[in-house]
Amino acid sequence: MPKSISAPRVLLALIALHACTTGAIQDGDVGPGEPGRLVIIGGALQADNATVYQAIVEARAGGGPLCVVPTASSDPAESMAGAVQRLAEYAGVGSVKGILISTEDPARAQDPSVVAELAACSGFYFTGGSQSRIVDVFLPAGDTTEAYRAVKQRWQEGAVVAGSSAGAAMMSRVMISGGSSAEAVSDGVADDQDADGVQIRQGMGFFEPLLDQHFLARGRIGRLLISVIQTDLPQVGFGIDENTALIVDGDSAVVVGASGVIVVDGRRARRTAAHRASELTVSLAGAGDVIDLRTLEIRVRSDKRAVPIVDASVELPEDPFARWAFLHLVAGLARSSAREATFDLSDATLRVVKDAGFSASMVESTGGVEMTPMGLSAGPFRVDLLPSGS
Repeated sequence: MPKSISAPRVLLALIALHACTTGAIQDGDVGPGEPGRLVIIGGALQADNATVYQAIVEARAGGGPLCVVPTASSDPAESMAGAVQRLAEYAGVGSVKGILISTEDPARAQDPSVVAELAACSGFYFTGGSQSRIVDVFLPAGDTTEAYRAVKQRWQEGAVVAGSSAGAAMMSRVMISGGSSAEAVSDGVADDQDADGVQIRQGMGFFEPLLDQHFLARGRIGRLLISVIQTDLPQVGFGIDENTALIVDGDSAVVVGASGVIVVDGRRARRTAAHRASELTVSLAGAGDVIDLRTLEIRVRSDKRAVPIVDASVELPEDPFARWAFLHLVAGLARSSAREATFDLSDATLRVVKDAGFSASMVESTGGVEMTPMGLSAGPFRVDLLPSGS
């Protein structure tokens, strides 16, 4: 099992300060037309990750319960019960309830009694599973259900919307629904949900950029690179690692948890061939870092220190899309004087280069996931995904 750490308690204060400075919606403080907080969790959330759970609980709006929606799960009743129990440990007994909406009975998304329950919620937590199940029930064939309208309305009134794994991926306007990094690089965007490649479909529309989850743990950098270079898709993406969350308040977001968030910017990429491009910008934002969602500028947590250069070269993983491989590559480049790493894939060349202004910082040299520095931040990198032999 990969090593993980509990989120530092000091980040509770950081989140509270950040919320005050960005106009975050707090319980009982709801402004008209001000959307609530998004707590976008990369999956595998540990029960003791108090910082993430507290970020959800503190952003409730109104006096209603925090509502768990288990639609993504293959066993929604069990998933709902577990999430209710965990959230109640932080929110208080009786303050969390489950609302059972599933693919087994999709008509409940139009049931007036269910819609009334959703309209009374102070916030929502979508469990993991398959993000396609959520969309199939709430937006079947692209049609808007009353349940979807109720959730979106409460969010626009200030209620928090949180989700882990599938519950995170669904938040994008256009979402990644499947496919591996290797398939994405070989085949581009899949023609349909059964084809090879990165699979794309409509999402729930709480967040404009693309989102991906279990990101570093499952080697998903390839499918986000391919997605953002498509001219008809959002050209900014966030890859959120396990036991980690991106907490969005308005135009600002803070990273909390055990690992980090990869920011992929394809807005200035030069497209060179079918699903190939150069000059993408990639950075790793670590715990405590704040991201300006308008400019993608990353403000590194103030108590971090520079990662010392201790190596002349970097050991390259055999497969850059293997579990944790991209994290180890970033950490290796951060502590090395080497400027770049190149991978000859079966039908592409992947090049990762320290870009102008590169820096790397950390909280501690040990204690992070996979024996990497705690709170590691690094970037920007220039990433080129080119035809083989380039």
